[in-house]
Amino acid sequence: MKRHFITIIIAFALTIAAQAEKIDSTQFVAFYNYTIQTQDDEGQNVTDSIRLALLVGTRATYCFTVSSYNKDGGASQEKLNQFMMHHQNVLTDVEKSEVVAVEPIYPYRYETHEPMAKIDWTLTEDTLTISGLLCHRATGKLYGKQWTAWYTEEMPSSAGPWKLRGLPGLIIKAEDAEGIHCFTLYETKNEVIDINMIGSPEYQKLSRKKLMAFKKKTLGNPRYPKEPTYYVPEGADEVLEVNVNGTFYSVGYNSHMMILQKSHVYKPLELE
Repeated sequence: MKRHFITIIIAFALTIAAQAEKIDSTQFVAFYNYTIQTQDDEGQNVTDSIRLALLVGTRATYCFTVSSYNKDGGASQEKLNQFMMHHQNVLTDVEKSEVVAVEPIYPYRYETHEPMAKIDWTLTEDTLTISGLLCHRATGKLYGKQWTAWYTEEMPSSAGPWKLRGLPGLIIKAEDAEGIHCFTLYETKNEVIDINMIGSPEYQKLSRKKLMAFKKKTLGNPRYPKEPTYYVPEGADEVLEVNVNGTFYSVGYNSHMMILQKSHVYKPLELE
């Protein structure tokens, strides 16, 4: 992988180009803070965070980053976190019972299609007020992880962040049993926005389980935090080294993707 060592701040487009096939429009947009409790390359505990926008329609939902929602192409710490946290853009098409996910893992973008998973939620009598909303607690299991979710019937939608959904109200907060992953609503907006099908003929298409196995093998390797480029084949892409507030990362000329010179321990959202 060729490097051009230039210490500058650049603006570049990170928004994944989506096919402009409209399948729905929003009833509202929900915004979440997403955090991961992990470790840095020296084994010290750190918290990574990004903001997510959830477009909620009657047929479909689309969960992606707030920076993409704002069409922000500039380099920032949140953009670094987007790649360090291995965030997926997730489209849930309820009408087709299909979930489409797109994830950049340097130097490629991967696209998966899967049946919409049914979460067997257990509803409880526990309540909690979050951001002024009366919420009810539910527990459920998705892809090998046990989740506790708080939902509000004040917003009658079965939607939620990432691939979490299926409750009698909008999911306001969700946390896995280990306390590693947490989604928390911080704002909603009444906006009408197109929800488009995502994906591209140029993306690498594979099954969810094959992508999960690939991530476990590469990102889960002990070498990854100290040497995130160890698995990248030579000549994959020329990169430009960039300094944002003292943190160095690389941007591929062709892929427009970030890859850090040092990263954090991979914490998967899906175990099976």
